[in-house]
Amino acid sequence: MFPDAVTERGARHVRELAALSQGRGKSVILFLVHWTSPTIFMPDYHTDLNFSQTLLRLRDRLRVIPVSVRWNGDLSFSPEVRVLKIPWDYIEGEATDRGSYLLILNLLEDRHLEIGSLGKVLFHKGFYIYVGSAMSSLSKRMERHRRLRKRHRWHIDELRAVSEFHSLLPIRSSDRLECEIANALARIAEWTTPGFGSSDCSCKTHLFGMTTNPFHLEKFHHLLQYFRMDRRCEE
Repeated sequence: MFPDAVTERGARHVRELAALSQGRGKSVILFLVHWTSPTIFMPDYHTDLNFSQTLLRLRDRLRVIPVSVRWNGDLSFSPEVRVLKIPWDYIEGEATDRGSYLLILNLLEDRHLEIGSLGKVLFHKGFYIYVGSAMSSLSKRMERHRRLRKRHRWHIDELRAVSEFHSLLPIRSSDRLECEIANALARIAEWTTPGFGSSDCSCKTHLFGMTTNPFHLEKFHHLLQYFRMDRRCEE
């Protein structure tokens, strides 16, 4: 999936190239995929929704060509060169502002907190991963979690108020994956907080803790890759 970081300049280039397309001529966008295993190409709508929607909206005014290549030691192309398929219909259904998210916080010291009906709960220092969802306006929901000044409505607001913000990772999907993601996180977490954020579902919790920054753990990256990319291949 491309790109792996937000690129407003990339979206602007797509718009400019589309504007240059006139009559029978079309501007061309060539994506080089330096890996021969992929069979499809998609813009990374999880990371950069604007770029993905721009490419999707203007695709008929452009020639979008993703090519899978492998380089030889002398920097020449190997014979393994092929054009990848782009599942436009799938992208159109998934590149929307809805889905799930992972909020990662860093609690610097042990704290007792009052958490709604759970009462007083001890939170050990470490990293916490909270799984949430918003099947509309996902970006606004995530932006709310970034802010400290707000009315406390959910369990996570109490922990957010005393923790350092680390990161927010969207997993955009037309399917409700929140509980499936929570179950996967339960298998890699060091501890959990029972009943946290899961009052409206059958999950034991939606909050997971670990002493190590999850970005330093290979198993966390595998989890993220599965729900962002590999899961699509199983459909």
